[in-house]
Amino acid sequence: MNIAVAANGAFVKYLYVMLTSLLENNTGQNEPCSIYLLSADFHEEQIEIVKKLVEEYGGYFHFIRIDMEKFPKELPSNEMITVETYFRLALPDLLPPDLERVLYLDADMVVLQSLQELYETDFEGKSFVICKDGTAVSAEHAAKSGLFAELREKEGFQYFNAGVLLLNLKKLRLACDFSFFMKEALAHKEELVFHDQDLLNYLFWNDVKYVDAEKFNLAARTAYNIGYDVSWVREHTAILHYAGPKPWRHKEVRYKLEQFWWEYAKKTPFYTELLEDMVLPEIDTGYMDQLFRQLKQENDKLRKIVDRCMALLKNNC
Repeated sequence: MNIAVAANGAFVKYLYVMLTSLLENNTGQNEPCSIYLLSADFHEEQIEIVKKLVEEYGGYFHFIRIDMEKFPKELPSNEMITVETYFRLALPDLLPPDLERVLYLDADMVVLQSLQELYETDFEGKSFVICKDGTAVSAEHAAKSGLFAELREKEGFQYFNAGVLLLNLKKLRLACDFSFFMKEALAHKEELVFHDQDLLNYLFWNDVKYVDAEKFNLAARTAYNIGYDVSWVREHTAILHYAGPKPWRHKEVRYKLEQFWWEYAKKTPFYTELLEDMVLPEIDTGYMDQLFRQLKQENDKLRKIVDRCMALLKNNC
């Protein structure tokens, strides 16, 4: 399998966790994994760390240095969605010409099962194999965004998540190149809330093949809201995506499903560092103490309201 990932140097620890989960569950297949890492700022030590990991599992590692000069400064980006997300748009241009398909994976996920079934999916003439985005945030965005105003009127339009993306390189190379994507991104920059994911939905909404999202791109928050527990996910899900809240951020919501991420974090040399990164900011900021104080205040207010209601009911009786 040809797997592509993109990250900046600050994300190396989280990428390492994802790759560990991928390689743990995708060795011993017909062929070893070939990992293509796209980055503009990885230094040599970081490159070597990832290379060593991949090769320990019998895989092949390829590092592709990204030239940031080719990415216009006007591209929409922010702290949560950095410019690295656009790197996947350059894959048809950057990968070896003999590659006909590649599976792109975001770094904020864990792979729990073999991906061979997904990787070998028949494109049926489409440019991408993807999963519907089941998060409430994306559903609201797709329903209100001006970018999709006309598309919402078309039969079959639905918004997909680009965190798991199987690319039909052979077809894409014939249809467009990286400069085309950059031109379109700049033309719609004011409307791109989820940046290149919005762009891909806008350009390819009717040129994609959908596969089961609960198996191949299940958002942890969505799984929690539905009521899927750890046992269900372990049995049914190949890719669990921590879209939105991250397991390693101390201020963000915790689900039991985040234990999957920490199970693989334990297998990495960054485990202690990852724990410190999550715990120490809480100690410094007193975030949990503030949260409990706030909850207690809200509880006290609710208790007073309930007491007043009970008193009124008693008087009426």
